[in-house]
Amino acid sequence: MFISRLPAWFPTRRTLVTVMASALVGGSATFGLAAWLRSHDGTAAARPLEDARFAALGRAYLPQLAGAYSQAWDQGATALDAGQPVSAALDLVAKNWTSGRTALFDKLVAPEFAKIVPESIKDADVTKEERTALAAAWRGFAVGLTK
Repeated sequence: MFISRLPAWFPTRRTLVTVMASALVGGSATFGLAAWLRSHDGTAAARPLEDARFAALGRAYLPQLAGAYSQAWDQGATALDAGQPVSAALDLVAKNWTSGRTALFDKLVAPEFAKIVPESIKDADVTKEERTALAAAWRGFAVGLTK
């Protein structure tokens, strides 16, 4: 009689599998969280600031920069069509690319950076706040160039 009721006291195979799977998932999550907490000091990492205005400037600048690069290669192709040697055409591409991107940067980007730190200011006269603002502007510009 007692032996015939004994199986009713034990959980079913399905219940055992569910409990074991839950224990594995819960244990993994607990140990993973504990490891993550040990690797971090509990505070948010100080992420350098990015100036979003300059991200927009970077996004607007990039297509125009590509246009300047395209013009340089087109001028090199024109030189090849005119019978110039490849090395001379490549030199022309390099010269036009350098002058084109410099002119574009001076026209579109440099004036915006100069609003933070004018180009006429000596390095020794730049304040910590201005350096921080300029670094945020540069980071924002870099983000805009990559997105």
